[in-house]
Amino acid sequence: MKIRELTGYSRKLIKGRRCEIFLICLLPIGTELFLRTAEAALYCLMLYFGNIRPIDLFIGGNAEQAVLSVVFSLLRFLVMPPLWCGLAARLMMLADGIDEPPAFSRFLLSGKFILRSISAAFFVRLISALLLVPVVVSAAYGINLLSDGAEGSELIAAVNLIALSLALGIFWVSVRLGLTSVPFLLWRNRERSAFGTVLFSLRFMRQRRNMPLKLILTYMPLVLTIVAAPYFIPEWAASYAVGISIFFKEDETADERACIHSGYRKSTAA
Repeated sequence: MKIRELTGYSRKLIKGRRCEIFLICLLPIGTELFLRTAEAALYCLMLYFGNIRPIDLFIGGNAEQAVLSVVFSLLRFLVMPPLWCGLAARLMMLADGIDEPPAFSRFLLSGKFILRSISAAFFVRLISALLLVPVVVSAAYGINLLSDGAEGSELIAAVNLIALSLALGIFWVSVRLGLTSVPFLLWRNRERSAFGTVLFSLRFMRQRRNMPLKLILTYMPLVLTIVAAPYFIPEWAASYAVGISIFFKEDETADERACIHSGYRKSTAA
């Protein structure tokens, strides 16, 4: 799939609806920024009026700060997945050509939708964390050997550990790119369980992980300018949804051809 063709089609698709799509995208983005800002503001108040040190914010040396961090982390975990999955559902409807999609509130009032989105987010984070552990351990051990003045066999082991951590890091990034389709797949495969959707996402995005990576490299520099973000965020989101929709149609066409070919072989054998 050529990114230029994908972005060009998405640009035409959202013509006249860019503001509407941006406002929908702004709901999860704004909520995330609000929660992060509120947490940072409380930390600032604790530093100003309390007796904690700035380093305690990073090492958890203060009980109140640790509790506050857990509360906000839990709040983000419960609030953000339904918002992101609701956004993905609306974008998939746009990509599929549904002219009158249901209100966004419909997703947020569905207990099944909320539960599936939170469960899927949990499994995504769990898989990401499990794959990240060997990366951190091998890198930390290799760097520790080098800092201790490793020589001979220890130097070779340290270099190999760092090289291993880089290889595992690339694999982790690849898996993360494959998991970016989970919110969209939750909508397209509504009968599949949350864990099944996460596993299916890895298979679905196999050989296709370059699409989200190319979109990130294309739009991230533009969005980071802040000024251009309201214009390019809807285009970025629509491009990804259109790409997922195209992948689905490709798989459906391939399945139909396989069924036709299988039926032809059976009839010939008969």
